[in-house]
Amino acid sequence: MQSNISVVITCYQEGRLIIEAVNSVINQSSPAKEIILVNDASPDETTNNICQELAQKSLVKLVRLPKNSGTSVAINTGFATATGEFVFCLDGDDLLPENAIALITEAISRNPEVGFVYGGYLRQDEDFENGKTIHPDDISLQNMLRSKRFSLSSRWNLIRTNPIRKTLWEQLEGYDNEFGVADLHDVEFWIRVLASGCGYARIPHVIYIWRKYLGKNTRKVTPLAWYKLVKKHLDVYQSINLEYRAYELLLLGSKWLGDQSEIHVYSQKLWQQIQQGKFNITSLFVLLIPVSFLKFLASFAQRYR
Repeated sequence: MQSNISVVITCYQEGRLIIEAVNSVINQSSPAKEIILVNDASPDETTNNICQELAQKSLVKLVRLPKNSGTSVAINTGFATATGEFVFCLDGDDLLPENAIALITEAISRNPEVGFVYGGYLRQDEDFENGKTIHPDDISLQNMLRSKRFSLSSRWNLIRTNPIRKTLWEQLEGYDNEFGVADLHDVEFWIRVLASGCGYARIPHVIYIWRKYLGKNTRKVTPLAWYKLVKKHLDVYQSINLEYRAYELLLLGSKWLGDQSEIHVYSQKLWQQIQQGKFNITSLFVLLIPVSFLKFLASFAQRYR
């Protein structure tokens, strides 16, 4: 029995890896309703030829954007084209386990009113490795927007491959096209999903294989990504009593930019949080880290990105 789940696969220069991604959906034990393959105006001849070949398959609908518009636009185009009740994204260089659609369909049938479902994923950081299985448990904003212990990194571990009701995507007006891969576009969207208060259900199994070693987006992320995200969602941090964390990230970003006026403002706001007893050890680190050091890191990152 065919499911009511559409899979959106975005691609740019993945070449033959797209065949593996598409086949991992076609070969599911329970078939998807359709595959929306979105080509973001790739300049790569191999990628374009493969997309045309895959478009001949009955399950695949190819959409080619007229110009390169970025991941958020590509994802939104895929969602808008999809006809399934639930939609989720698969990167052009990643895979689905053969029972993923069946597990997702079962979870939705048990929880028919939810806005989305999520499950575990296998993260492969290197080629030819078994990878690390990650099972997100507490996906509340209160938990995932905190910093890790003794680290400036956030605890965010929810990736984009969560089947979401298309009407919820429409209600939230999709991904923000102003957020690209260097701007934590997935995190920005899912903050809005979780802040909407919609219901969700957890699948205690792996439903996605993330071949992280093939991607290049992680290296593009700098403190400016969280700075831009917090600028948009400061109210969310305030509503969940993580205002100090927001000012940590805003101060770190302003130091990265070398913006003295913002450095002064956010230093004062973070210090006020510390005086109220609302802080982490990372708060003190952000206050003390020299602007010159972050400028050095910024120039280094720009050179080797």
